[in-house]
Parts: sequence; structure tokens; C-alpha cells
Amino acid sequence: MRWLVLLLVGCAASTAPGRLRFRNQDPVTAVNDRVPVDKPPGAYNEGLVEYYFAQEFIDPARFLLTVGEAKPAKNINSLGNVPDSAWFTNRLPTPEEVRRGPGQGGPDQTQPWRVVGVKIGGMAIGITMIDGRGDKYVLKFDEKNFPETESAADVIVQRLTWAMGYNVPENQVVSFKRDQLVLDEKAEYAARSGPKRKMTPADLDRYLAMAQSEGDTFRGLTSRFIDGKPLGGIEPVGVRESDPNDRVPHELRRDLRGQRVLWAWVNHIDIKHQNALVVLTKDNFLEWYALDFGESLGVGALTTSVPRLGYRPTYAWGSALLSFVTVGAYVHPWERTARHPGYRGLGEFEAEQFDPGEWSANHRWRPLDLADRFDQFWAAEIMLRLTPAHVRAAVEAGQYTDKRTTDYMVETLLARQRKLGRWALGRVAPITNVEATDTTLCFDDLWLRHDFGSPSTTRYSMTTYDYAGQRLGSTAMAATGVRTCLPMRPGSAKDNYTMARIEVRRNGKALPLAFVHVAKGPKGFRVIGIDRR
Repeated sequence: MRWLVLLLVGCAASTAPGRLRFRNQDPVTAVNDRVPVDKPPGAYNEGLVEYYFAQEFIDPARFLLTVGEAKPAKNINSLGNVPDSAWFTNRLPTPEEVRRGPGQGGPDQTQPWRVVGVKIGGMAIGITMIDGRGDKYVLKFDEKNFPETESAADVIVQRLTWAMGYNVPENQVVSFKRDQLVLDEKAEYAARSGPKRKMTPADLDRYLAMAQSEGDTFRGLTSRFIDGKPLGGIEPVGVRESDPNDRVPHELRRDLRGQRVLWAWVNHIDIKHQNALVVLTKDNFLEWYALDFGESLGVGALTTSVPRLGYRPTYAWGSALLSFVTVGAYVHPWERTARHPGYRGLGEFEAEQFDPGEWSANHRWRPLDLADRFDQFWAAEIMLRLTPAHVRAAVEAGQYTDKRTTDYMVETLLARQRKLGRWALGRVAPITNVEATDTTLCFDDLWLRHDFGSPSTTRYSMTTYDYAGQRLGSTAMAATGVRTCLPMRPGSAKDNYTMARIEVRRNGKALPLAFVHVAKGPKGFRVIGIDRR
């Protein structure tokens, strides 16, 4: 398998090129992790009690006691990007593609849906049904007194998650009348406890009475069953030992660690292994999915009346101690938020008090805990490619009936997006689209591309070195716009291997360095690696 192209042979001072060298080849764009397995891997279905205990107490304690456990991400190419895999796909869909989402656009409604089972009891309200094409779906409903909340949130976040590059199920908001549902002759009823039995129309009607409806019309969320054999959720640490394709520990995957930016953006607080799915495909390899976004966008805070969700986790001893020692006088961020506008379908979702660095899921998730500024820069660059048109398309897929809700959601998502972008891009040298010739090195500055600052306040300095680390020359100039080209003299040895040390200054303040590695390939000079410090 062609995998990582980094060859780290030592450490060096942050201002010098050090001994890190890259192979003279194009960066890897895809990994071969779809090799059929000889033996079907086992499932991961850890109980929630054991899972939460491990995430909240065991793993943090192990981290504190283990020297050097905070490691950088490993499933990246020489530019620091995540190649295409069974986990992630580099894509930039059009706004119209975001509006439609992946798949077939929802179930076929030209024929009645055959109900094959329901779940009654607990928090979830769900019907299993088969449409006219023979596709199997879960049909979910909003909680009573909270119309359009979970159904809209799930679809909106599903669209944005897919647009960011992740695998998601095919979800769609649907409206239908009672006669759209018919009982399959093999339909079974299963309460929380007790044996299954044949389901009756009375069972279905009693069940539908639990769901939010408008007269004889129901609004629901359909989620098509993912093709393949389900193998449980995603382990937060380690690999699936029985899968030879799964080689990078999950806590060291940049695509999982970078999700902290995405989940903070949409306030997806219900993160756990059960809200992810691994399937064994018909081609006998594993694919990894994110799912169940219904508590995002502040819906969880609204339906549970727990306003801290997204501001601090369940177990936050520092926050609790602060409240204790101030006898409740300290005002937490979630207590300072503006009054909820109360639009139909809207959760407790805002941007004013949102702090990207302080955002937290409800429970710990190891990949997010280990996310560093490089993981979050990678994710922020992708997130910022989604324009206001993409965001509006995703929100419109949620099908709010109140235009004020749609407009508020779009505005709030865009405001949170900019906060996240400014935060993530301000902690690295945010250069991208780097290209080299035998005389110049050109790059885009994401800070300037997204109007976080002015070219007049930005200045670059570059020092170049040859393969042996000997200094070749220096240059400096102010930004000429989003894209700047600096004159460069390449080295003379090892395919003209050259290392360019780039320093970015904003208003006189230096950002962390980036070293761009260049060499001459079959078609001329090319960038073979970026080492961000």
C-alpha cells in the first residue's frame, strides 16, 4: 500500500529546516484500504455505560500518565491533507448537489410504504419500512411539541457532513398521510421488553399518535439503510484488529480529529460510537459512516432543557468548582446567550457566545480530545470552501416552514463558520495551493482569501536551503493579494531539492513557520511536501 511519504529522520530547531526530507514524488491522493478481507471482521458494540466510563475516566487518566501520547496525525500525505479512503473523500459539491444530498433523493412515494416493524419505548420514535423500489428505510419523527426540530437538524448536518467529505446515510425530510403506510404481512411489533408479535393496524395507529403531526399529515425523516452488513460503531482508540485495511489508530486519524471543527460548527454534541456505523460492503471491505445528527444545531439543548450542551461536557469539574466557589455568582457563557427567538423548528443555536476553542461535545471522544491546530487547520480549510450558497442549500434541505427559521439558521451557521475559520487559520501559517518553478514559489493565503485581514497588513519573508541544509538566500515582500509569488533560487543537488522557510507576519506579529519542500520532477519543479511548525 502506498501510504505516507514522510521520512522523519530527526528533529531540528523550529527556525532551521532540520533533517526532515520528503521523497521526490507527487503527494498521495488515495489509499488502498478497500482490499477484500479473507475473514469478515467482528463488530464493535461496547455498552454505553462501559463506553462512557472509559472515555470520561480511563482514557484521560491513561493520557496523563503516558509520556508522549499526544502524537500528530498519521493518515496524511506530504502536504498534510487526508487522501481519499473508505473513511473520507475529497469533494466539493455544487450548492444544488448539497441541496439534493447523496443518493436517490429519498424514498419512492408513488406506492405505499410497507411497514415491517417499529420500536416503541425509550426516546426514539422509528418505523422500519420498504418503499416502492424495494429500498429499506428508517422513518423517524420529531418529538411532540418540537415540530421540525430533529428532522431538519439531522438533514442539514447530514448535508454539511457529506459536503465536507464524510460518508453519511441517505437522509431526507418527507411529508405523507396515514394511507401512505401499510402493514407488511410479516410486520412485527416489539416493545421495550417482551417477545415480538405480529403487528396490527391498531399498533401502528397507537404508535403514530406519539409523533408530531399536522392534522392527517405527518412530517418525518427517512434514512435509507446503508448497503452492507452492519458491524457496530467506530472505536475511538486503536484499530479494528480483524480488519487488515485499518492500520492507523483511530485517535491518530486526521479525518476523525478534524471533525472537531465540523461538530463545533453545527454543535453536534451527541458524539459516541453508537452514532457512527461500520459496514462490510458487498465487495468485502469496511466503510466508515457518521450518522444521527438530530440533536445538533441546539436541538438537544431545546428538547432536554439543558442549555450548557455545546458549552461544556457532562463532567466538567472546573466549571462546577467555579460555580461552587462563587456561590453561583459566576455567569457561564450559556447563561449569557440572547433570548431564543422561538421560531418554529429552531433549536438553542447561536453564534454570539460561541467560542471555537472552548466548544465541547456532551461526552469525551478521544479523537476530538487529541485534535491539534494542524488537524483543525486542515478541516477549517475544507469548511471555508463551503460558500453561503452551499450553507443555504443545506438549510433549505431541512424544509423549515417558517422562512425566519431558515434565514436565522443560515446567518448563524455563517457567523460560526467565520469564527471557526479565524480561530483555526490564525494559529498556523495558512498558505495553500503552493506551486514552484525554477525561479518562483507562489501560494495563496487563506487568511486573505476569506477576508480576515488586509494584504496591506501582511508581509512574508522566505529563506531557502538546499538538501544539505545550507542556506541559499533570503527575500521578503508584502502580500500582493490573495496570491503572492516570491523569487526563489533552487538548490543544485538531489533533484534541485530546496526547502523554503516561510514566515508570515500580520500587523508585525509573526505566525508559526511553514517549510515548503520543492524538487525537480519529470515535468518540472513541484512541491513535494509542507512541514508546518
